[in-house]
Amino acid sequence: MKSIVGSACAILGLIGATLLGIYAQDLAYYVHEQFPAIDLGAAITVITFCSIGLFISIPLLFFIFNREAETSKTIAVLGSVVLGIPVSMWSFFVWAMWMG
Repeated sequence: MKSIVGSACAILGLIGATLLGIYAQDLAYYVHEQFPAIDLGAAITVITFCSIGLFISIPLLFFIFNREAETSKTIAVLGSVVLGIPVSMWSFFVWAMWMG
């Protein structure tokens, strides 16, 4: 049961990180519309690095807290790498274009 909950949290975290990375620019505009005091550059910076941080931290936390299942660890790392590298490169590119 513990492994199922951990796997579900990892999957939801990867989905959330993917959505944050892909829609970072749209989310930055939305945050700026709702809270005009927040700068667009600061909003996209926080959203982009939260996405990249999730892609890095999910496999690390999975290794730390899931000591039994080796196949689950492999799937978590593989999913994070397969999704994380392209999405993180895209979101980093968008962030770099914003920063000039």
